[in-house]
Amino acid sequence: MKELIKPVGPRLKLKKELQSLVKDEGSQNEGDTSGTTYFFDDNSLDSSSTARSSPVLNSQSVSSCSSPESTPGVLTQRSQPLPSTSQPSTPRSHSSSLGSPGLGGRPSPSPSAQKRARADFTIREIIGKLEDDELLAEMEAGLLSYKSRKRIVNTMVSHLIELHGKFPRTDVKLAMARALTSEFPQFENSDGEGYQAWFAPAIGGHDSSGFLENRLRNVRRRDSHKASKPPTVMVPKSPLVSTVDLDLPEDELADSDIAAMTTWLKFHTSPTQQVEEMMRKTCRARATLIRTENEKTVAEIIKEYPRLIDVPGMIEQDFRILFPTSSDSLFMKWPVTYESILTYADKQISWREILNFSGKLDTDEQKSNMTVHLLPLLFPPGMKRKDGKKGPKHASTEDACTSFIQVEKVGVNIPAFLEAVKKCQPFILAVGQLESPEQVFVVVERQTVDCGSLLKGLDICFKLFYILDMTYPWECINLWDFVQKFIYGLGAGKGRHKSVPSVSLLINFLTSAATEPSKE
Repeated sequence: MKELIKPVGPRLKLKKELQSLVKDEGSQNEGDTSGTTYFFDDNSLDSSSTARSSPVLNSQSVSSCSSPESTPGVLTQRSQPLPSTSQPSTPRSHSSSLGSPGLGGRPSPSPSAQKRARADFTIREIIGKLEDDELLAEMEAGLLSYKSRKRIVNTMVSHLIELHGKFPRTDVKLAMARALTSEFPQFENSDGEGYQAWFAPAIGGHDSSGFLENRLRNVRRRDSHKASKPPTVMVPKSPLVSTVDLDLPEDELADSDIAAMTTWLKFHTSPTQQVEEMMRKTCRARATLIRTENEKTVAEIIKEYPRLIDVPGMIEQDFRILFPTSSDSLFMKWPVTYESILTYADKQISWREILNFSGKLDTDEQKSNMTVHLLPLLFPPGMKRKDGKKGPKHASTEDACTSFIQVEKVGVNIPAFLEAVKKCQPFILAVGQLESPEQVFVVVERQTVDCGSLLKGLDICFKLFYILDMTYPWECINLWDFVQKFIYGLGAGKGRHKSVPSVSLLINFLTSAATEPSKE
């Protein structure tokens, strides 16, 4: 113990003695002691040394605690440190974070202090980039229009992304919200600490919210959609994503307004005019979310947007907004096309025998309906790779027909039929005779959309693939490829695999038939 205590006592007294010396030297040399290091001998200190108050030492003030070359009892001053022949004492880690202006300058800030510094915002300077005095006047008055608030939020978020990226930390977003309400107290809300309207961090199972968070989320979603690439074979996407580029403009409505309307629509089916108006306003946001949230199933999408299915006309309205030039294509082309398709089918296959039809087609509607039924027979059934097995799986002609149109007799129990459905959806359900069905539905996720006619059912079924972003049933994919390319004019070979020859042949035949009258 004596051997341990001997060096410890003088070392503690050394610190006090050295602090006193530094203070005296600093007052004489006006604090200029750069390049100077003090050395001493442990034996030079005795128990009678008196502690004096002095400034806190910096890293240059603490060095080796003993040197064999120092004279006992004498404190020596050197311009350069002497080489140590004994074990030198290591400067304490906390000494580097302390210092005085005369001994090494101002210390570097800690990482936490640097983060806080980077999170300091001056809202007036940020908004000043817009050079809009009227906007600043509105902010001073605390009465913002929707467009003004949107400009402010967009500018603040752009500044935030420029400094911290698209995923800033929660404390950074809080700092910006606090800075805004601090500089403009008019924008404080009565809830919480006053800035929750602009940013409220996630609590429990609730996500972060507020104008800033909503704008950040919207920017990330938009950029993610722009950067998305056609999916791989393992995750097949609908022809909409892989063949048609949806360049949707940014919604004029705020994200909070869209969310409010979406919630209202979940619980209301009337008044019809209000439902239609809100569905129209939320169409682009709905289309973007369906295409970016790939992990959601069709059932979850329909649960989120139930009015698409149970309010007549909503599927057509969404499709018209997204594809205005193709919305009415079927009803414009079909009346001048179905007879040519029927003629082509008579030359290619024995469709009456395959469909087990021996009746007569007396009216144009009957001819049109029968042409819809025989479409799957004009193209080879689809095929797909079997999991873990060599070679593809080929669909039968019956599979191709029933995956397109399921025909049931009059009196069928529709609820029981829907409960037993196991095949890929959507598909058309026709109740009655082939040429004159009494009821026509489109079935999707065991729900029905009443269509009224077979041609309307074809139109609704095709548009559902695009609205809900689904793939075509593999059994009749060539049929839908024809409908997509020839009838609706979407994705004429762009981004998809090349059409099978039978599709190209029929398209060429119909194109030639349409131009023959003009040649005469």
